[in-house]
Amino acid sequence: MPKPNRDFPDDYGKELWEKMRAGGDQSVFANFYHHYASRLFHFACTLLGAREPAEEVVNDVMLWTWKNRHTLPAVEKVNVYLYTATRNTAYNYLKKNARNATDPLDDIRPELLQFSPSPEQLHLSSEAIRKIEQAVSALPGRCRLVFKLIREDGLKYREVADVLDISVKTVEAQMAIAVKKLHEQLQDMTVPKNS
Repeated sequence: MPKPNRDFPDDYGKELWEKMRAGGDQSVFANFYHHYASRLFHFACTLLGAREPAEEVVNDVMLWTWKNRHTLPAVEKVNVYLYTATRNTAYNYLKKNARNATDPLDDIRPELLQFSPSPEQLHLSSEAIRKIEQAVSALPGRCRLVFKLIREDGLKYREVADVLDISVKTVEAQMAIAVKKLHEQLQDMTVPKNS
């Protein structure tokens, strides 16, 4: 699945959303599902800490979207709407199953937030990629989640704040912590400048 382009809105997702609102058929829904399900699954997995409930949550969100397609609201940012719906459904799942009494963002298991290098990073050696993955996994839970949503999923700071129901300042602070910690851990990988 292609990574979203951070510089442009998700026009394809919005187009599919509007087609579903207009009474789109199952092929429109199938395209919509394939466009978003993987990203939402990884997000839900980080919140819930397990694959099965994450699949259940994403399927619940998608099923709700399909069943309510005729009454879906007009939204400007479909991805933010879906991430927020996934977050709320995941939190409701946690409450219902009383699995976690603490903030789920603080207890994210590192192996569920595997760093996926972008195409421009593929030229790095496998050793460098391993070091980057280890450094990202060593970040505190909330930092990892914010880092992943911004760097891998392509969301903007305001969108991450909306999705996680935190302030933009908190997102900025978490990214600053993540970048600082990554820089410290990966300093030996930087190429010295010729003076």
